Amino acid sequence: MSNYARFLGVAVLVLLFVPSLAALDFLSEGEKQLGLNNPGKALTYLEAALAQGAPDERLLLNLGLAYQRTGQAAEAKKAFKQGADLVGSSQKMFLLNLGIAQFLTKDWAGAEQSYSAALQVDPSFAEALLNRANTRVSANNLSGAAEDYRAYQTAAPSNPQKEKIDQLLALLDQAVVDFAANQLAEATRKKNEEERQIAAVAAAEAERQKVEAEAAAQRQAEESAAAAERQKQEEILARIRESLAGASGDSKALSTGPSGVKSDDGDFSLEP
Repeated sequence: MSNYARFLGVAVLVLLFVPSLAALDFLSEGEKQLGLNNPGKALTYLEAALAQGAPDERLLLNLGLAYQRTGQAAEAKKAFKQGADLVGSSQKMFLLNLGIAQFLTKDWAGAEQSYSAALQVDPSFAEALLNRANTRVSANNLSGAAEDYRAYQTAAPSNPQKEKIDQLLALLDQAVVDFAANQLAEATRKKNEEERQIAAVAAAEAERQKVEAEAAAQRQAEESAAAAERQKQEEILARIRESLAGASGDSKALSTGPSGVKSDDGDFSLEP
């Protein structure tokens, strides 16, 4: 057979096969594989279905589940968010699964937000209540978790975990009390420590002022003593000056005569 004839044969097979591809229900096959716990294979079919046209709620929900089960958290969140944004009949399921995907990546705030959004769509949505309660426990919001667990018990009174959740609620209630007590005790300790520090600062300031006052008093005493000593010295010098002034008035000054012989201006006599 010539190459041309062989090419025509292949072309005919392709033309025959392409319509059959379009007719395949990849979405149903993907759902089937998910049910058989073959998420990798399911993802192949679901992505093939995605290539066939715009995704709807059914495809996006299954696609998100397949991504999540194959460990592709970011892609799972994207699919669930896209499905929730359609605001269709499955919106609360998309929000629930988005919350689960966020919880698995330890995004507690994002998970709680998604579960809360699901509860806005359906306030009695038991699964969202239970998952939000679990998320709040992980985020240490114990009082909020207890509130959600009680709401879940009311929304699903026959749930198989009722007894276990009742036990958990008892522990949570005690934990809430303990937490409140610890908070108040810590506040008391903090207040006492602040008061101790304030008292210590005040005592230190009082001691500083005392030392400064004593130093100032010492300086004042020294300055007063020095001033008194100066006054005493001035008085002594004044008396000396007065004495000198009196002595100079009573004595006659000596002079030198023409021949350099000392003489006295007063009378000189050998007679007694």
